[in-house]
Amino acid sequence: MPESSVPAKFGSGAPASRRSPHNSVLALILLVILHLLPKRAASLAALCAFLLSIPLHADQKLPLEDAHKLRQDVTAAKEALGRIRSNPDATAADEALGRIATRLDAYIDALAKAAASADIYDNGNKYPAIAKVAIEDFDVPVDCTVVHVPVKLDKPSANTVIAYVRVYDGQGGKATPDVTKPVIFRSGDPLVKTVSFNVAGMKEGNNVKAVQISVPDGGERGRSNILITAKADAVNEPIAGGREPLKFEAQGKLCYSVTGETIKFDDKGSADTFSSALVHGRTQPNNGETGYYSTVDMGCFSRTPEGLVLSSKRLSEPKQVGSPPTLYPFAAAMLSGHNTTDAQFKYGTVEWVAKMPNRKGSWPALWLLPTSGWPPEIDVYEGFGYNGSWKFPASLSTNLHGGQKGNHKFSRPAMHMKMSTFGLPDTLDSEFHTFAVTVEPEWITMYINGVETMRYANPFKGQTWYPLTNVAVKAKADSAYDDGSGDMTLRSLKVWRIE
Repeated sequence: MPESSVPAKFGSGAPASRRSPHNSVLALILLVILHLLPKRAASLAALCAFLLSIPLHADQKLPLEDAHKLRQDVTAAKEALGRIRSNPDATAADEALGRIATRLDAYIDALAKAAASADIYDNGNKYPAIAKVAIEDFDVPVDCTVVHVPVKLDKPSANTVIAYVRVYDGQGGKATPDVTKPVIFRSGDPLVKTVSFNVAGMKEGNNVKAVQISVPDGGERGRSNILITAKADAVNEPIAGGREPLKFEAQGKLCYSVTGETIKFDDKGSADTFSSALVHGRTQPNNGETGYYSTVDMGCFSRTPEGLVLSSKRLSEPKQVGSPPTLYPFAAAMLSGHNTTDAQFKYGTVEWVAKMPNRKGSWPALWLLPTSGWPPEIDVYEGFGYNGSWKFPASLSTNLHGGQKGNHKFSRPAMHMKMSTFGLPDTLDSEFHTFAVTVEPEWITMYINGVETMRYANPFKGQTWYPLTNVAVKAKADSAYDDGSGDMTLRSLKVWRIE
């Protein structure tokens, strides 16, 4: 059955390249072999031995099409040798050709894999097409008490996709209860899954209704409103399949570990010390932030028995930045690792243990940036307090942003997840929770409390990452900014480094 999510090899075809000189040599020798077949088997063995001495590596850029043609020539030569196999020299030549065939097959396979991954992400500038989630009308047996709703992806996805399906009362049929359930397509899952709901009143011709209540996380919404109708002789069975979520296991060697009591920070940062500013400064006007990332002496960092508190607040006097000046009425808090080489890594794991704020207008985040500059960006958690529908105790979000050197090319957000989606309590703002991300060559995987939430095929190969922990502010200038707590408490931060 097709899979919904696969590793980072979606492309096909060979990369453009110049013709390898080995290509011409191999082709010429194979032509000579075919010419000599009727009478000079001893010479064939020598030629084949010479062929074996020519290295075949994917980085030699022998075009894939030409490699396939050479492989066909080897097959033709072997078939011709079979007709004179009684000659010992022909047998030796045949065995040598067999070894050549094996090496060519390995070369073709390696080249095909390299070609498949070469262009798919365009060096982090693009991501595979987003999958679309759809549901369709279907029939169920008369008097059934459970309906199994098929949910379909239209193509394999490079990332986890989470759809949200609600079944509710229709004509004569009733949902018992009216409830919304998630349908999670993880890497390796089939393209069709079912989600089950209890119903009643399903007499002949009666129906209940179903809807995708929101855009799927990591996907697009196709058809979203359907009827589920009771009909004689109908069959409706659940579809088995789908893997369990991964359990968190740090990857690499622990290279950085601090608590709220021991973490070092100042206004510039150094090898073992986080900076209170971003690499480019203390403001982010392009995304609507109205908070100024405070210097240490502005009182937005404090150590408590629970951990390091990162506070956001309204300033008594707005901070003026630039000329003409832009006013920032709020103070935000930032811990950026752009100078913290002890906490930087290419592949590995980052883990935060933190309790989130819940103030309207606050924007807490746990994320990664590369030392090469934004984009790309990996968002492990963001809390959108400026969005009226955001529920700080329960709401989750992750994202990838792709591009290079200030040129943003794509994002792949997941913004409708809840703690309950993964069987976790709605206590993000009242209890400490463990947030983690593992970056590997093939995958970027997010976890909360040890449970996999989202997984993305990794389009950002070879970047060096650093962690950021912050509470931004995106509130109107005249806001009192006092509805809830503006504090994030960081209990611990750890980094494991594979390389």
